[in-house]
Amino acid sequence: MEKQFKPRIALTREQLELRQKMLSEVSKSDYSAVSFRLTGTLTATAFSEFEDIFMLMEDDFRGLTTVRKSFKELRVAAAEEAEKKFCNSGGATVGRIYDILAKSAKLTPFGKDKLMKRECELSVHFTLVRSLGKELFDEAKRTKKKIIIVADTIYPRNVIVRILSACGYEEADELVVPSELKGDVTDHKAIYDAIIAKAKVSPAKLLHIGGDVEADVEIPIMNGSKALLLSGTIPLMVKSGRLRGYVQAKHVYDYDEPEYLALHGIFGLYASYMFDVPMSKSAQSDFCSSEYMLGFIVGGSVAAAGIHPRDKRQSMLLALLSDSTESKKGMEDMDRLFHFHFDGHLEKYGYKDCDMPLQFLSEHSAVGDRAMLQSRLDPADFAEWTEGTKEPQLAPVRARTLKRSFTAKIADKMFPPGTKVRNIADGMLVKMKGGK
Repeated sequence: MEKQFKPRIALTREQLELRQKMLSEVSKSDYSAVSFRLTGTLTATAFSEFEDIFMLMEDDFRGLTTVRKSFKELRVAAAEEAEKKFCNSGGATVGRIYDILAKSAKLTPFGKDKLMKRECELSVHFTLVRSLGKELFDEAKRTKKKIIIVADTIYPRNVIVRILSACGYEEADELVVPSELKGDVTDHKAIYDAIIAKAKVSPAKLLHIGGDVEADVEIPIMNGSKALLLSGTIPLMVKSGRLRGYVQAKHVYDYDEPEYLALHGIFGLYASYMFDVPMSKSAQSDFCSSEYMLGFIVGGSVAAAGIHPRDKRQSMLLALLSDSTESKKGMEDMDRLFHFHFDGHLEKYGYKDCDMPLQFLSEHSAVGDRAMLQSRLDPADFAEWTEGTKEPQLAPVRARTLKRSFTAKIADKMFPPGTKVRNIADGMLVKMKGGK
């Protein structure tokens, strides 16, 4: 299987129209050059959280230091320090981050270089092709446009070239690496100017494509170019329904623990492959009214993790998904993709809570999702399922998980969030702080 996988899902009419509109725009003779943001536009990631590959490096780290803090904790802190320290001079690069990390983790030059090389290897391995981005890239190439890629990443040019080659973008004409500009990496105008300089065309002859409204749409348009917005797959997945908010509510403080890496991988694949072409949220459905998507994330996650259903209702739902042609295709695709991308990496961490999508469907199903399965259900079973469905507790999904002190983590274990004792204690704290 290649990095670029085509799901066996039928696009909606709206998706087909959007896809065709974007391809037609790229092919216009009005433009001599097309520029793309790399991250999120041309590529996606196999994991859903930005810190996940750091947890895969813990064993490598343990053999190189006596420091007791986790590699992920030190690596994240080093990145934050580098972002502040070098914000006006090229920003945080992997080299600068590891220079800081080497001091805090007491690494030798050999240890620092070994870990940095390992991170670069994992970054390349877990980068996926975004199919719509690749189609737009190929259309620009077919219509003989000059192609410029903005590599908005901490990694050096040689690693970026490896990513481009692995994902089929090696035929790009120019590469803009913001960290090489030596200025403020948040200066979107400077990056736009670098694109124009590489393209060697007037602003009106450039079409830019990316997922950041300010950097990829407002700046190009304000300077005379045309722009297309291609939203990232993770935000599209989060907004598609209540599933991710449900998981976040269940794991407000511990979602960043290694035991949930497999669940992160499931959500990463769900976002990357199911939300490639933007789609609108379907009314009264948490799975875009698609049986294929229902099978992909609900049945596929259970199949990939080898988890057995917990009760009669879950067994019934899995049987229904297996009996549906579309849902079964989704289940098979998730199972195959999960093992292709993660075999050899996640076994030691286990598959805790990988059945949460199934739990969600069983206990909190939306009207539209029940309707997809109703015709194949016994009326009595359907009535029982409907009566047993309740609104889930949801939490806002954050780009970074909340930090918790050691004492707070102990409190979470003694009095888990959601328990009666914890609710009473939290209520008292709110009142003490002046809350209502």
